[in-house]
Amino acid sequence: QKVVSGGVICNAPVWSLRSLLDDAGKQLLETAEAPPNKRQSINDDNDATEAKGYLTNLDEIEQTRSFLHLHLALDATDLDLTKLEAHYTVMSQGLSDPTAELNMIAVSNPCVLDDTLAPPGTIVLHAYGAGNEPYHIWNNSTKLKRSEYNTLKEQRAQVLWDAVESIIPDARSRTILSLIGSPKTHERYLRRPNGTYGAATEDLLPDGSTAIGGLVLCGDSIFPGIGVPAVAVNGAGAANAMVSVWDHWKAMDRLKDQGVL
Repeated sequence: QKVVSGGVICNAPVWSLRSLLDDAGKQLLETAEAPPNKRQSINDDNDATEAKGYLTNLDEIEQTRSFLHLHLALDATDLDLTKLEAHYTVMSQGLSDPTAELNMIAVSNPCVLDDTLAPPGTIVLHAYGAGNEPYHIWNNSTKLKRSEYNTLKEQRAQVLWDAVESIIPDARSRTILSLIGSPKTHERYLRRPNGTYGAATEDLLPDGSTAIGGLVLCGDSIFPGIGVPAVAVNGAGAANAMVSVWDHWKAMDRLKDQGVL
C-alpha cells in the first residue's frame, strides 16, 4: 500500500489513467462531467451529442501519430563542421502537405553547438519524423521475426537516411553506429499507447484538474499540448496547484539566497 500526502501529479498518458485507478476512483471520474475541448466547440451538432463521463472522454481522446528515429554516430574526418547548421528541416515530399506521412523530417546536428557531445573526430546526428509515422504499419510487428522487424525498420527509415544524405552526402560511408527507433520503441520503452506523440490539439484538456481531490494531470494531452516546452508549462502549473502562494514565495526567497534567482 502506498500513501501520499497532499496529492498526486500524474503525467502518465491519459489513455492509461483508467488502469491506474481503483474502482472507487474510476466511478468518481466516470460520473464527473467531461471538460469542454476545441473539438466540441466546433461541432455544430454538439447539442445532440450524448454526454460522456470524464474517464470515457479521456479514453476517446484522439491520438496523434508516432515517431520514427534514426540515431547516427559519424566519422567526421575532413568534414567541415563550420559549413553545417545545428538543425535542419527536410520536406521529403514538398510543401503541399507538411503533415503528410514522413514528409517533414527534422535533422539535429548538436555537435555544431558543442563538440564535446561526441569523441574527437566524430559527430552525432538525430533524424526523425515527429508525429507523422502511422502506428498501423507496425501493428503486427510483434509477430515478425527479429530479422523481419529489422528489415521493416530499415525500409521505413530510408526517408530519414535521404534527409541526412541531403546534408552529408557520404553519411552512410561515415557511419560508425546507426540505431533506428520505431513506434514500437516508443510504445515499449516510453509506455506510449500506440507509440503516440500525444493528444490531437482539438482534444486537449483545458487544464489538469480532476474530480478526485488532490489528483492533477499533466503532460502532452493537457493544454498547451505536445513538445517539451508545452509539457514543462503544464507540469509547472500542476506543481503550482499543489503549493500555496506563500510557499511559492518562500521557495523563491531560498533560490534567491542561493544565487539562483
